[in-house]
Amino acid sequence: MENEEKLILEETHNDDIGTADFNFNTLVKVFQELSTASLIRSVAAVVPMKMSTGQIINIKKNATTDAFETVVNTLTVNTDTSNPTQTGLSIEAVTDLQNQYGLDGYAIAAKLLKGIVDQAENTAFLTFLNANALAQPVLTLTAPASSEQSLFEITQRVQELVIKMNTPNFRTFSAFAILPYKNAASISALSHYVRGSEESETNMVLNKMGRTMYYVNPDVAATEMYVGLHETGKANMGASSVIMGTFPQEILRTTHVESFNTNMGILNRYATAMNPLSGGGFEMLMSAVIS
Repeated sequence: MENEEKLILEETHNDDIGTADFNFNTLVKVFQELSTASLIRSVAAVVPMKMSTGQIINIKKNATTDAFETVVNTLTVNTDTSNPTQTGLSIEAVTDLQNQYGLDGYAIAAKLLKGIVDQAENTAFLTFLNANALAQPVLTLTAPASSEQSLFEITQRVQELVIKMNTPNFRTFSAFAILPYKNAASISALSHYVRGSEESETNMVLNKMGRTMYYVNPDVAATEMYVGLHETGKANMGASSVIMGTFPQEILRTTHVESFNTNMGILNRYATAMNPLSGGGFEMLMSAVIS
């Protein structure tokens, strides 16, 4: 019997599978272009970081000598520097999204990743607020069931705190307030009656009334509201209560040890600091329990 040689041939198909390719760089680009739902990126003065750490320097008048002096706070870099966020989202899964939804697959994957980053930033920022906000007297609502009365009392207390932060030295009346979940309804439902401006961002913005932007606390169990100052203009950002130093967000590839699947992680490195002008009886970040 003659030996027969058999070749293993790869079959070629010309099936129309649409846009089945997955470009990692395109995902990164879409991720960077998405708007944020992170509280800290909304209320802090954001400055790009050029070194591994940095300092915030401001100038104030010495209360005793009337001479000017510098005050300094060091920016604290978060722990994601050494511990990237493990998303559990594999390249294979994103490729399937791409195959299923075409170009929208990039946007879907990017939003999933952005949601992970925003949640981590919100959790860390709430810890920062608890550690740095000066506690003020409890705000006891006289009629918690009345949205109108609650709206008046909450906004009045917010403005009292803003004025207090500007006394005796004026800083800015542009401010932010982060309200407990259950108290946010008064602002959301009734602000149009007091000429509040609707906001279109898909994040935690409730409304803007006057020069104060109102946000909802993502922690549904929270009972405290936080109030601080926030200037968006580069020339006046020194009047902001919270400073955030940013590094480029990086989407990383990593191999899962057991399955050898390529997963995605996120290196979200950033730094936070209080304005060095805050303190010594002139605090720029305050809190109050609402009951």
